[in-house]
Order: sequence, then structure tokens, then C-alpha cells
Amino acid sequence: MNLKTVLLAGTVLGVAFAAAGASAAETKKSNAASATAAAAATPLATQAQIDALNKQIQALQAQLQAIATQTDAANKAAAESKAAAEKAATSATAATANLPSITFPNGIPTFSSADKAFTFQPVGRMQLDYGWNMQDTKNPDNRSNKDITDGFNFRRAYIGFAGKMFNDWTYNATADFSGRTNASGRLQTAQLSYNGFKGWIIDVGAMQPAFTFEDSISSNDIGLVERPGINNVVTSLVASEGRLSAGVRTFGDNYFADVYLTGDTVNTSAQTTGDDQHAVFARAAYRPINDEHTIVHIGADIGYLYAPPQTNLVAGSVTPAQAHVVSLSERPENRYGGLGSILNTGNINVSDVTIYGGEAAVRYDSFWVQGEGYQVDLTRRFTPAATNDPSFFGYYAEAGWVLTGQKRNYVANQGAFSAPTVDKPFNPMTGNWGTWEAVARYSFLNLNSDTWATNTANRVRGGQQEVWTLGLNWYATPNVKMMLDYQFIDVKKYSSATNNTQVGDNWQSFGGRMQFTF
Repeated sequence: MNLKTVLLAGTVLGVAFAAAGASAAETKKSNAASATAAAAATPLATQAQIDALNKQIQALQAQLQAIATQTDAANKAAAESKAAAEKAATSATAATANLPSITFPNGIPTFSSADKAFTFQPVGRMQLDYGWNMQDTKNPDNRSNKDITDGFNFRRAYIGFAGKMFNDWTYNATADFSGRTNASGRLQTAQLSYNGFKGWIIDVGAMQPAFTFEDSISSNDIGLVERPGINNVVTSLVASEGRLSAGVRTFGDNYFADVYLTGDTVNTSAQTTGDDQHAVFARAAYRPINDEHTIVHIGADIGYLYAPPQTNLVAGSVTPAQAHVVSLSERPENRYGGLGSILNTGNINVSDVTIYGGEAAVRYDSFWVQGEGYQVDLTRRFTPAATNDPSFFGYYAEAGWVLTGQKRNYVANQGAFSAPTVDKPFNPMTGNWGTWEAVARYSFLNLNSDTWATNTANRVRGGQQEVWTLGLNWYATPNVKMMLDYQFIDVKKYSSATNNTQVGDNWQSFGGRMQFTF
């Protein structure tokens, strides 16, 4: 018996009691003569009413039983429907779990397999520079035959793709369309790496291997528009962008080390005869302090070009003994308008080149400083008139302060800094203004050797330069960066080994860069 049955029975009994009360009231109104007859008839009438009510109760009970049966059937159907829905949802989830996914880390579309073992994403880097090299026509050191260029220049214009496969393999392939004209693209990077051993990476392909502290920082993240002159010189010999390389690097909480075998760059002009260059380099760094607030980095680099590039051996013009030449050159740390090299040693016939130097960096919260110094020693080859082997050197010191309070990050598997965090992307409606950074640098580069040697064959007058640079960087988002640089440039260079005419220059430059990456 349930609640509905109890309520129904109570209702029926109430009706019965009401009927009995009504009958009693009518009896009181009768006269004495009819009272006896009514008294005799009343039990029969009440019994008939009770029988009728019992029939109604039985009918209602039958209805309740039918309702209960229907309810049980409905509950059973609902349970079966719920089970079917859960089964369908489980099947749908299982089917969806096997589908690839698309995510947008830092706004970059990334395609991933269901098990995350494979990923693919488009990558790109666009750096458009514009600047002025402001020469003083009254300066007696101005070179009368050289108007230093101004204007636009696509410093880098990369497009490609990157990702991983089978969990432990990563790949990266890009083409470069940089320059001032609509030039056809050229291969920039084609790199395959294996990451299956914790703290180790094996690299092979065309890449920018990590040699020197500054060159181990992505061009997306460098503090000023161009790297220091000495870094460009030494990396051009054994590393730099697009270098055909094979090597290994290892890293941990407080150390980094790598060693690479390198050849030509992928953009080296093809030769019909002669050998490619071969070199090896190693870099090691240690962080004696490495905590949330402070990072102290010290390191050393050494490179050895043991087989300098060999020029084409055209009959009657170049002999095998004269074929191995290197030439060191550098721009005044800007390329506005496609500015070319001013410092240049000219071709030097060598058997090998040795590079060695050191690096140091410190980051304390929002402040950071870094510096490096390198020497380049050349061993002459088949040059009877010259008795001395030339040497060149350079160094720089650079410091920065993240004005908005963020920190430059440290990339352990590169052993170098990266850009500061952009935790509040530019949005004036919400009062967010991105990340701002001020940077300053002094650099010195000397490509002279035996400048005043009595034997003029020993003289190498490639020139020397000093550059002071002040910079302001605005990281509007993790993908958009604006840079402004102001430079004070002093270049000293003699006309030739035997001509002491000064063809150097000193001037100021102002320019900047708009950068977009994905």
C-alpha cells in the first residue's frame, strides 16, 4: 500500500461518515410513528452505500495498480534510455579521442595527433628595418667615395613549418625571402633533431648551431637590431644561420655544452672544383647561481676551421696552393637600406683558423647584463712574402632593463637568454601596454694586424670600429615586437696595406624594426 492508496481510503471513509451523519439528521426530523420504520430501514440503506463505496475503492485500486504498472514500465524505459545514451556518449568520446586536435599556443595554430606523438605548425618570421645613417659632410674622416645607405630592408622573411614525430624527433624547415627586392627564396633551415635521451639533443641538417652566447639567442629575442660585430665575424667562420652541421648538445639545471662538426652554409655558391670547408667547435657554460631572482652564467667557446673553403681551380688562374682563402668583414651593426660591409680584410690564404674566447651574463630580476670577447688566429698558407700570421679580436658589453618589471627568460637547451615574458599583451581598453625594455651596448672590433709592419706583406688593414648603441624595445604581444636603436659609429680604415689615406668614417644612425613572428 502506497501513499496514494492511503489517501484514497481516507477519502472514502470520510464520505461514508458524512453520509451516516446526514442520515441521522433526517431521522431526527421524522415523527415517532415513522421512526420505528426508518430505524428498521436504515441499516439496509447504509449497507448498500458501503457496498457501492467498496466497489469504487476496488475500481480505484485497480486504476492505481494500472498506474503503478505504467510507472514501472516508464522507469524501466528511462533507465534503458539513459544506459543507451551513456553508451553512445562513451562511443562518441572514444571516437573523438582518436581524432587530431588543433590548438593555438601564443596564437600559433598547432595540429596534434590524438596521442600527441605528432605535431605540425606553420612558422614564420618577418623583420622589416628602416633607418638613417646620418653622415656629417664637414667631418674630415668622411669617405668621399661612399654615401652610406638609408632606407628599408627586409632583414629576415622566413616561412616554413616545424613540429615533432614519434614523440622524440623534432623537425624544422624554413625558407628566407629577405632583402630589398622581390628575390626568390632560399633555404634557411632544414633541421632534424632527436630528443629521446633526457638532457641531450642530437642535431643534423642546415641550422644555426649554438656558438657564442649572443648567437645562441634567437634573432626574435636579441636586445638590439643587430648582433655585435665580433660575434658576426667568428660565427661566419664556423657557425651562423643556415650552416650545414651535425652535433650534440647536453644541458641541465646549471650547465650547457655542445660540440658540432660544420661545413659550408646552404647559400654558399656552388663550385665545380675544390672542396667545401670543414670546421669543428665546442661551447660550454656553467651557472653557479640559478634561482628565481638571479642567474649567473659563465662560459667558453673554441672553434677550429681546419679545412678552409677552396675556390674553383680554374686552369691558369688559381693554383691549388693559393686556393684556400678566407676573408673577414663586417657591417657597422646595422643594415639599413641594405648597407654592406665596410671593414674587410680581403682574401687571406690560410691553412687553418682558430677562434677562442669567453662569455658571461647575469640576470637579476628585471636587470640583465652580458659580455663576450674573442680572438681569431689565422695560419698563413703558401705566402712566402709574409712571415707573420695575422690575428684579430673584438669584444662587447651589453645591459638591459625590463621597464615593466618582467624578466628575460633563460633557455637551458641553448644556454642563453630569450625575450622577456609578455604577460599583459597590448590592450589599451584594459590598461595593458605590453612589455617594455631599454638596452645599451658598447662593442669594439679590430680587423687590423701588423698595421705598421716594415714588411708590408704582413700588413692586414681590415679596419676597426667602435659602436655605441641605445635601444628601446616594445613587446606588444608574444608575436609582435617594435625596436628603436640610436647608434654612434666610428670606423677607422686605411686605404690599403701601402696607402695610409684614412677612408674611415664616423656618424650616427637612427632606425628601428617591426617584427612579427608565428
